[in-house]
Amino acid sequence: MRKFTICIAVLLATLTACSKTEPLPSERKVSSVKVNLDLATPDKALKSYWAVRDSVRSKQVELFAQNKEGYQSAEAQMSEVADGALAKNFSFDIIPFETFSRDLIDVKVESESRAVIIAVIKNSTPIPAGAEMSKFDEERRRDGERYRYILEKNQAGWRVSEVWEWSTYPSAEWKKTKPDDGKPHVPSLTYNGI
Repeated sequence: MRKFTICIAVLLATLTACSKTEPLPSERKVSSVKVNLDLATPDKALKSYWAVRDSVRSKQVELFAQNKEGYQSAEAQMSEVADGALAKNFSFDIIPFETFSRDLIDVKVESESRAVIIAVIKNSTPIPAGAEMSKFDEERRRDGERYRYILEKNQAGWRVSEVWEWSTYPSAEWKKTKPDDGKPHVPSLTYNGI
């Protein structure tokens, strides 16, 4: 998710710099649909959390689609410095909106103000025509991944406070994924620099 957020930030900065006539993303009209929230119980609060997360991702895809023309103008010279197939690899393509099936496996209310929910999430996005699925992809789509959500209750109701992912590498254990430690990210990946 961090990589996706960084890509969005780079995309929006590039589009702003490259297109003086295009309105800034903050000036563009983006559909706004309020999600109906139900924070009365831990399970309903988690489902509301997922609905809001889906709404945010939907808006990201919408912003990408609105900025497609500006992005393509920024990448126009790629075909002058890279061979056809390589240039095509770097060309802008709207990321499809991914869909997920989410199943609650266990809901434990540990106290008046703390609950733990285990869920299995599977990517249910339709497989594009011509895509080849590896055995690893097939297993992940079939089995999904386990997550543990910590919910805390305040005056407004139940809210998600932490997200943990079940990891089998390097050892089988729960690993906290959100929130992070709040420290600035140290860029070390080179993939976007190739």
